[in-house]
Amino acid sequence: MKKNIRLMTLCLFILLVLIKGSGAASRIQVTVDGVEGDVKQNVLSFLEIEQQKDFEGLSDYFIHELHEKAPDEIRSALQPFGYYNPHIKSSLELVEGTWHATYGIDKGEPVVVREFDFRITGEGTDDTIFKKSPLKKGDIFRHEAYEDGKQRLQQAALVNGYFNAVLTGHGVRVYPDENAADVMIHFDTGPRYLFGDVIFTHQDILRPEFLQRFVPFRKGSPYSTASIFQLRNSLRASGYFSEIEVQALNNEAEGREIPVKVTLVPAKRNRYSFGVGYGTDTGVRGSVGWEDRYINRQGHKMNAELRLSEIEENLATRYIIPLKKPETEHLDFTAGWARHHSLTVDRESVLAGAGLNHAWKSWTRTVYLNFQHENFDVADQSGRTFLLLPGFTLTRVVADNRIYTTRGSRIVLDVKGAHTALLSDVSLLQAVVQGKLIYGIGDSGRSIFRGKAGSTAVKGFGDLPASLRFFAGGDQSVRGYAYNTLGPVNDDGDVIGGRHILEGSAEYEQKITGTWGAAVFYDIGNAFNTLTEPFKQGTGVGVRWHSPVGLVRLDFAHALEKTGTSWRIHISIGPDL
Repeated sequence: MKKNIRLMTLCLFILLVLIKGSGAASRIQVTVDGVEGDVKQNVLSFLEIEQQKDFEGLSDYFIHELHEKAPDEIRSALQPFGYYNPHIKSSLELVEGTWHATYGIDKGEPVVVREFDFRITGEGTDDTIFKKSPLKKGDIFRHEAYEDGKQRLQQAALVNGYFNAVLTGHGVRVYPDENAADVMIHFDTGPRYLFGDVIFTHQDILRPEFLQRFVPFRKGSPYSTASIFQLRNSLRASGYFSEIEVQALNNEAEGREIPVKVTLVPAKRNRYSFGVGYGTDTGVRGSVGWEDRYINRQGHKMNAELRLSEIEENLATRYIIPLKKPETEHLDFTAGWARHHSLTVDRESVLAGAGLNHAWKSWTRTVYLNFQHENFDVADQSGRTFLLLPGFTLTRVVADNRIYTTRGSRIVLDVKGAHTALLSDVSLLQAVVQGKLIYGIGDSGRSIFRGKAGSTAVKGFGDLPASLRFFAGGDQSVRGYAYNTLGPVNDDGDVIGGRHILEGSAEYEQKITGTWGAAVFYDIGNAFNTLTEPFKQGTGVGVRWHSPVGLVRLDFAHALEKTGTSWRIHISIGPDL
């Protein structure tokens, strides 16, 4: 019995101690004044009283100990930002069971860089990649800038072939009483390594000398990681290979020349593609495509595509011959047949031609020569034309993402002509420029602007084939009007197309949920023969859905110049640019 009483007494004593300890563990509220942003976050991370404030086992004594340590912790937290002489006021009060720890901080004058001994030695002494100094006299001395500067030097050396680079001296002396710091960084780049031979392995579909055209550097040129990435990206974009590995064999350097090993796994020779979609202009549409990725060891390619819709059938083939820079330069031979039948036009055409494509600064330039034979019916006008059309196209696309763009643009300029003295039935000169600009607003909004301008110089307009006439209206034109139903008309009021076109569109799109959004828009434009002809306008609202196959656009457009029922639904699917 006495043992049981003693045991119960001991348990009761322990329980009372725990209860008392629990009562002493009050919630703590920490307030830091006088600093903001990154400085404040660093102070809070250094304060042990902030880190332990939610721990239930804290006694009053331990809370006071944490509070006493806080000023030193704050001083340590401020030093990486250049503040070594702060003035700190602290207080600790117990109010209704909650400890209030308050710290008022006056950062004081910052420590500035008084002397900066920055030296670059070695072969890279005059290389511009090492010229940018991480600090300069008069800067507030920040530890992060000092450490980042050393890392940037080492990283720049590594990616540019200075593999033996080393920090030969570095250090900081801080004089808090003088608010000054003397900084030293000495960096020896050592020699710069060069590119050696490029060796292609595990492929026999293409000639080695053809693959060498993808190499953006010559043997003996300075090494850079950027050139390695460029080689890999060019090979990937070629479509010849399913797997690509590019290795700089530093351990096998001969003198200062580093060989590069490229391991390639050929892609399947034939590629097939299938597509299906819908648009208000075209109705239901589908496509079947085929590509032979490597017809021969010179890298020639060939593709063909059949596209069908409710208004058009199109069969096109292309034979591609890569040139000196295969990733950007190629000679194309094309042939195709098309038949188009819409509310305003019936036409059938055969096309054959050749085009030279190459990069020009940030543009893609195509110079072409096409032969076109077309039979057409437009209202009461019919004809058959043979045209030899020389021309050129300039294209520039810049985008963060061409499928769904938050910042980007596209501009296309096409100029072509024909003359009766050069195997053509009609003399003409035509220029068309069209562009699109997308600019993100905030995290979920986009402004979208679209424009098109075109003009044709031709004497006998009635002989101009339908494919070279301008029409307006439709999903990608002036919404609120049916596809190609705007333009000059004949005496019966039927649209026959125009010599010129001018269109513009402004749209704002707002994302509402993860995959759904809404839009408002305004379109204006028309096809015309003289500037006295009126422009047509359309405005409306739309729904946007980010589907697995691309952005789906459903627009409800109001044609401002129409009488009676003037609303029209437009549906389109596809990438932004």
